[in-house]
Amino acid sequence: MNEYLKTSLKIASVFLYLYIFLVGISTLSKSISGLTSPDQLVEGDMAQLKKIICKDNSCMDYKENYQDENGEEIVKKQWVKIVSVEGDNYKYQFKADGDSDFTVGTTKKKNVKKSASASFLKATDSAFICLFIGVFATVLFQSSSTTTSLIVGMAGGGLIELSSAVPMVMGANIGTTVTNTLISMGHLRRGEEFKRAFAASTVHDFFNIFAVIIFFPLELMFGFLEKSATFLGNVFFTEITEKPFKSPIKQAVSWGVDQVKQVVHYVSENDWVLLVVSVIITLVMLFSIVALLRSMVLSKVEAFFDRYIFKTAIRAILFGFCLTVLVQSSSITTSVIVPLAGAGVLSLRQIFPFTLGANIGTTVTSLMAALVLNPVAMVVAFSHLLFNILGIVIIYPIKPIRAIPLKCAEKIAELSVKNKLIPILYLAVVFVLIPLTIILLGG
Repeated sequence: MNEYLKTSLKIASVFLYLYIFLVGISTLSKSISGLTSPDQLVEGDMAQLKKIICKDNSCMDYKENYQDENGEEIVKKQWVKIVSVEGDNYKYQFKADGDSDFTVGTTKKKNVKKSASASFLKATDSAFICLFIGVFATVLFQSSSTTTSLIVGMAGGGLIELSSAVPMVMGANIGTTVTNTLISMGHLRRGEEFKRAFAASTVHDFFNIFAVIIFFPLELMFGFLEKSATFLGNVFFTEITEKPFKSPIKQAVSWGVDQVKQVVHYVSENDWVLLVVSVIITLVMLFSIVALLRSMVLSKVEAFFDRYIFKTAIRAILFGFCLTVLVQSSSITTSVIVPLAGAGVLSLRQIFPFTLGANIGTTVTSLMAALVLNPVAMVVAFSHLLFNILGIVIIYPIKPIRAIPLKCAEKIAELSVKNKLIPILYLAVVFVLIPLTIILLGG
């Protein structure tokens, strides 16, 4: 077998492993969602209904043969608040578009598409606690796109106020970085390699934390994000009935996730089993990708990235944005790039702008979700977009400020190489203990 064919097979194998890796990460998210969503809704929980029809401030379950000939309104994928439960029947309330009062209705358990526990929403009067609700919810879902889409839907249904939703999307930006930080742990035993991988993953953490430190107090004092997003929402919002764009990559990954779930559920319906299998798939593919990259001629790969993709910060930002729009998850795109840093293919300063582009790309999902709802939902989506754009504009161009996340990432990576407990404590404290403690105390 000639060298060209060998290299082609290795490149094809990298893409195959990346695909399976994405399936593993997505399955992990699905299993966590299954474990964290309540099996039986109770009073105060949130539920997203598939379709309902409303008339005279009351709603009922949507019927497939229903014809809108009596002026009744079809509402799709509406988030509602459960106000009472009688067996499999739920009574709920929400604010229809343009209404000041709550609309009420009833539905059955089978018509619930998604659900969210009330325990995360008890303290939404406090913007500070909402910030950490966003962090912890995203840690559970492993995707800020998912969390912000839920926040958009709830705000659009009048279940949470804009002043609560904006801090939540800020927190979602921090929570989404946990995935790539976890991925870097796969390099833990390899000294300098782990140092590079851990620094590359935590630079995303520190940038988002630093952005929140700057903008959260300003938002509390002046509400500039909410006001700016409200203006944009009123200017750009139009009612769109078409289905939003569906990423072919995400559809392919979803198909892979369905296959994994079918195989696992054939053995056991327990979501813990699915969680364990998804972790194994993710780690095996991670190590396989790293091994393949080592076996390839890294200097040639590095030259390709330097010349075409990461030559300038603008190119790296655009690449991060486009890749995240396709996959619709910044957790996935930034996780994929971490092994390249560990292998020495990419430097920390090359990866930094890539993660900023991923931050903007992840807002596209919530924008598409908002387009089929109402102006309130669009305001939340725009606030997420503005927060990420302003973070880049304020932090990245100014060299001393830009250096702060880089130096923090390099420092914690150096300490982590010396003491292997530091990265574990960092993950546990920053992403779980602090947000969960604040949420529980606030609730």
